[in-house]
Amino acid sequence: MRAFLYLSLLLGILVQPALGANLSEMYAEEALQNDAKRLRTAVGKIYKLGIKPSLSRSESSGIGDVEFRFPLPRPGDDPLNFYAYRDGRKAIVVMPVLSLKALEDLTTAYAWAQVNGFRQSTIDLYYAALRHRPISKFPGRKYTDVLTALGIPKDAYKQPGVDSLSLSLRNEAYAFIIAHELAHVLFRHKGYAEITKAQARADEVQSDRFALDVMARTATPPLGAVFYFQAQIYRFRHRGEFKSNDAWTNYLMTVATHPMAVDRLKSMARYISGPLADRRGPEKKLWTGIGGLMKQLAAILEDGDLAVCIARVAAEAPWHVLKPGDSDPNWAMESVCGGG
Repeated sequence: MRAFLYLSLLLGILVQPALGANLSEMYAEEALQNDAKRLRTAVGKIYKLGIKPSLSRSESSGIGDVEFRFPLPRPGDDPLNFYAYRDGRKAIVVMPVLSLKALEDLTTAYAWAQVNGFRQSTIDLYYAALRHRPISKFPGRKYTDVLTALGIPKDAYKQPGVDSLSLSLRNEAYAFIIAHELAHVLFRHKGYAEITKAQARADEVQSDRFALDVMARTATPPLGAVFYFQAQIYRFRHRGEFKSNDAWTNYLMTVATHPMAVDRLKSMARYISGPLADRRGPEKKLWTGIGGLMKQLAAILEDGDLAVCIARVAAEAPWHVLKPGDSDPNWAMESVCGGG
């Protein structure tokens, strides 16, 4: 019965496996064990010092006691995967060490590229490659983490400028995810086996809205969450990959529970750049800009030709083109895709 409850109430942010790959081996187990305590501490501080004090009395009561769990990888686990469920009066929020580390490296990669003037699109192509590129075409014939795969220094986070930016982005992403998962518990969202796919997507929108509200209360801009979603749009199937609206609709109605849907991103974009930005005072411009970035992600999802081209580049282009540096991924897209 306990196992059934666990499975039926699985709620969270899930990603589609890549070509049947076992991405749970992306990091050495010993390395994850060494990082586990540090990552657990980071999550605990974000919750206790930031999120928990910002919850209203009714929200705290509705969520109940919160227990975080940090499992090490099991075969088949996927990075960037978080979920929550209710166990009696307790909210169980599962933050796998694999996902926490992968997200930390993701934000480090974006920060390093930004500070050093490299194109961040090469990082996007890495996440597309995890879905479209055979393992035989990866360096060492192994799916590796984003820093290793792209040749970004492991200690990139120590570089002046990268240190503060990567930490801010990581913590913003962690905060959004924690609040999002708590929302599933607060609003008594049912397991996906018990509801329609449409209701599952509506639950995601509601949880996104709650997470953004919590971040606004703490004056924490959700920029890290934008980069999290940016990586995910290259990991999920989305509208741009389907030949017709009917095919996309059939996928939404029969398969998807967490699609990177245009409506979901546009809903967040409107809320961030509208009501939330209007209440930010001097920081209004920053929040409006973040909403604009989210709107740009939605536009990527709507562009079918771009989706096809990105998939081909990620699968076929020489690996050095995908690495930050002198190579121009725009040239690769023109070369592989025939220049449009």
